[in-house]
Amino acid sequence: MPFLAAFPQIGAITELSHMRFALTNGTIYSGYTTAQGYAVLFENDKITDLVQHSEIPEGTTVIDAQGGIICPGFVDLQVNGGGGVYFTQYPTLDSLNTIRDAHLQFGTTSFLPTVISAYQERILETFSAVRKAMGQHPSTFLGMHLEGPFFSPQKPGAHDTACIRTATHEELDVLLEAGKDVLKYLTLAPECAEESILQRLVDSGIVLSAGHSMATYDQALHFFRNGVTAVTHLYNAMSGIDTKQPGLAAAALDYGQAWTGIIVDGEHCHPYAVRLAKKMLGQKLLLVSDCAACVGSDIAFTDFGNFKAYYRNGRCETEDGRLAGSALTMLQAVQNTVNLVGLELDEALRMATLYPAQVLGLEHQVGQLVPGAAANLVVLDQALQLQQVWIDGAAVPLAIGSKTV
Repeated sequence: MPFLAAFPQIGAITELSHMRFALTNGTIYSGYTTAQGYAVLFENDKITDLVQHSEIPEGTTVIDAQGGIICPGFVDLQVNGGGGVYFTQYPTLDSLNTIRDAHLQFGTTSFLPTVISAYQERILETFSAVRKAMGQHPSTFLGMHLEGPFFSPQKPGAHDTACIRTATHEELDVLLEAGKDVLKYLTLAPECAEESILQRLVDSGIVLSAGHSMATYDQALHFFRNGVTAVTHLYNAMSGIDTKQPGLAAAALDYGQAWTGIIVDGEHCHPYAVRLAKKMLGQKLLLVSDCAACVGSDIAFTDFGNFKAYYRNGRCETEDGRLAGSALTMLQAVQNTVNLVGLELDEALRMATLYPAQVLGLEHQVGQLVPGAAANLVVLDQALQLQQVWIDGAAVPLAIGSKTV
């Protein structure tokens, strides 16, 4: 019988009640635990226990991991698109489900849909779509990451400069009300915002992340000590590590306490720079994809009207060669972190699971295989190739030869 034939599948109309599974015969990596000879028990859409293989209850359907690596589904705090769809461009529930389906093919079971700099009307549309998606698939859609529009004009990246603006209390009145319980993460240039704006955002409970910023070293330290708790795509679109005029990147490495995302695609930063960040930041460094619409698709480019983002040679770039997001999956990020950067597998997996969940305070719901957490699991073989994905206790049919860039 084919592997998936016996199991409830995503998208299928399946009654999951009283279905109990044990995923076993693999090395379990969950949080700070590594275990062999154990099984992950899950029933309906939740993890129920980790038990020794000999203690699997009678009547449980046993799933063989075939000596592979069992870990939580990947958690990505920066997903711009997938399946040929860019969420900012097409802010609908259908778009989000297309993006979800694309990323499940690469082991990402939870993420923050990310909206880049846009006019207020478009941002409000994205809030509405994400709220609906969170209601349908709460263990997948963890909220929304708004990347911009409150940036330094000197560090726009590939964002539309016409949309970049200074935050006002009037705009916050609208965004905080419309984005309540949806907007979880905001990237901004803190040096471009009034202190009263920053304090209001801190009080809202949104994770504030410094990015697309020209903050000086001293400014950045001030913001880290006063409510900015994260950094967006370290080294990219920010003031750097100049020895005479150190900026945001230098401050992030020196301070060492801000959650810091990094894009390990071999394009955004050299493996050495990742190793340096790991030595300085330890458990505060985490993987993000910052992926574009090309993940899980064979589209050649995305047309934004004012520019096109091309997908070529493993890069997502503008016509003149500037990076515009990435063509990365979290699966590839884990593989690169081990194979290119040289970090240990257990730490690479934590960077893709536990740490991003901790940023949002959701580590008991996703990012670990603990009782009560969502039954979101990934099985890799010893070469770190994807073998199985489970989402809310349902098996994901994996397309043979899934298209990546």
